[in-house]
Amino acid sequence: RARAGTIRAPHFTGGGVTFAVGSVFDQKVNRKARRSALRGALSSHVSNGTLGLLAADSFGTPSTKQAKGLVESWGKDAPLLLVVTEEEETLIKSFRNLPKTLITVPSELEVASVVWARSLLITEGALPLVQGRAT
Repeated sequence: RARAGTIRAPHFTGGGVTFAVGSVFDQKVNRKARRSALRGALSSHVSNGTLGLLAADSFGTPSTKQAKGLVESWGKDAPLLLVVTEEEETLIKSFRNLPKTLITVPSELEVASVVWARSLLITEGALPLVQGRAT
């Protein structure tokens, strides 16, 4: 007799599904709750002193060395979250190669990334957009 294994095998009637799609655990979060969580995460950075404002014109040309020096002189721990607008290409190019640094735009700012980061830098151009997203 052939060794067929268990009767729960996919080739038996009533058995399992061969290439079943995995479960999806996404949950809907209400807009007010999402905004409240973002406000709480941002206020925790403010109260801890780990939120910094960065002038967009502080970098004339892209320079990772200058970005690394700025982060080291600031003295805050990595991981770092940098929130910039799409127009601030020099800042994006300067910070994108630093380890444990996440760069995002205000429209894609998430609570999980704000909580993940131990320090948070927001440019002056992105600050009103972040405030609008949190209120």
